Amino acid sequence: MFIHYLNLDQQSALYHFSKQLIAVDGHIDERENLLLETIVSQCSDNANLDKSYDLVELSSLFSKHSEKMAFLLELVGVGYADQVLKESENDFIKHISETIGVDLSRIEEMKGWVQRQLALVTEAQNFLEE
Repeated sequence: MFIHYLNLDQQSALYHFSKQLIAVDGHIDERENLLLETIVSQCSDNANLDKSYDLVELSSLFSKHSEKMAFLLELVGVGYADQVLKESENDFIKHISETIGVDLSRIEEMKGWVQRQLALVTEAQNFLEE
C-alpha cells in the first residue's frame, strides 16, 4: 500500500525483513505468504529481492521520515497478516523501529491503524455475504 514511497534498495529491504518477520514466530501462515506475494507485485521490477540485509544496514537506508513510516507501516501490516501480532513479531518490529530511529509510540499508533483497517475489511466482507 505504501511501497511507492520506497526506493529500490528500501523495497528490497522490505521484502527481506518481511520474510524474516513472518518466520520469527516459527510458523508461516498461508495469509503471510499471500501478503509476501502482494509485496513482490508492488515492488519495482528493478528491485533486487534476492539481496540480504543486516539490521545495522537499515539506518543508512532511510533518511526521510516518509520512507521510515512507509517501511514500518508495511511491516506492521505483515505482522497482522494472520490477524494476530505475536509477541515475537512485535519485538522484531520494535527492534527495527529503534534501529531506524522511530519512536516506539509511533509503532503503537500504526498497530491501531492496521487493526482498524482489518476491521473495515471484515465489515466490507460482511456486506458481500449478505
